[in-house]
Amino acid sequence: MTLVDARPTPLGLSRRQALKVVAATAALPLGVLGLRAIGPTPQFHTWNGEVLGAVSSLTLWHSNANFARTTMQRMASEIGRLERIFSLYRPDSELRRLNADGMLEGASRDLRLVLTSARFIGLATGGAFDPTVQPLWDVYARHFASPGADPAGPSGFALDAARSLVGYRDIDTDGGAIRFARQGMQATLNGIAQGYITDRIADLLRNEGFQHVVVELGEARVLGDHPEGRPWRVGLRDRAGATDRMVDLSNGAVALHGGYGTVFDESGRNHHIFDPVTGRSAQTMLDVAVVSGRATDADAIGVGIYVAGEERASAILAQFPGTRAIITRRDGTTVTIG
Repeated sequence: MTLVDARPTPLGLSRRQALKVVAATAALPLGVLGLRAIGPTPQFHTWNGEVLGAVSSLTLWHSNANFARTTMQRMASEIGRLERIFSLYRPDSELRRLNADGMLEGASRDLRLVLTSARFIGLATGGAFDPTVQPLWDVYARHFASPGADPAGPSGFALDAARSLVGYRDIDTDGGAIRFARQGMQATLNGIAQGYITDRIADLLRNEGFQHVVVELGEARVLGDHPEGRPWRVGLRDRAGATDRMVDLSNGAVALHGGYGTVFDESGRNHHIFDPVTGRSAQTMLDVAVVSGRATDADAIGVGIYVAGEERASAILAQFPGTRAIITRRDGTTVTIG
């Protein structure tokens, strides 16, 4: 879904910086590097950049530095292509054109796939995940940009008007065109597009033969284990930006969602993860980390669980075998489900 607008706000910690693979490129024991094979010694190669406003990186383990370097250049080009589809920063992106016109002829396969996945996860979460919440973002952004804004948030009248434009079922992706059912509908895909881009790059790297990979493009996905023969360790950052929890990950993905990611006011109660039913910011938990085989699923399911609440998490996760959620309740206690 996307409960993160592409335009950053000055308050709060960006959710896109909430995950970090810990010490991925730390020095390895000689036994790992030593007599594995005759030839150049494998080592880590890293690319750093920005994806949909997220501080991002790729880390590859390979013995051929030139091959790793050219591969990362090609991955950066692919990331740029995908940004031209999903970005809300770029006025010429497919998503911006869809939002402006309410329909898009000749839409790319990538955009159709992401919107189709978004509709499926919307259904699986009972509408808690909804990619068409951009009108709610606009209402909140206008409200809190006004002098003397009511700290309680937008009026009920303003929210009702925006909610009338929200509905994941009202996206038509049949054929080559994408259409919204009602004038004024808009989508924001940052809550699923980061995961999709992460998966796309990870899949391409696997096809290139890379066996030990970390892809951190807003969400995190790893291929294989750490070259030391252990799982990769992913640190989850809290609202203050401190790494306070660790998740071991092998051939999987993790996404973290918390209302503190992007906030509209100092209290933090008005934030970017909206409940499509009420139009208000969800208050069910502090955050939720979802671990799954693919980043697309982890990303969108995490939003759905954050909105739906702990009591509905088991039913949601049951539809995605092998997926689990680590919920931090508002009192600071945690529970793992799935």
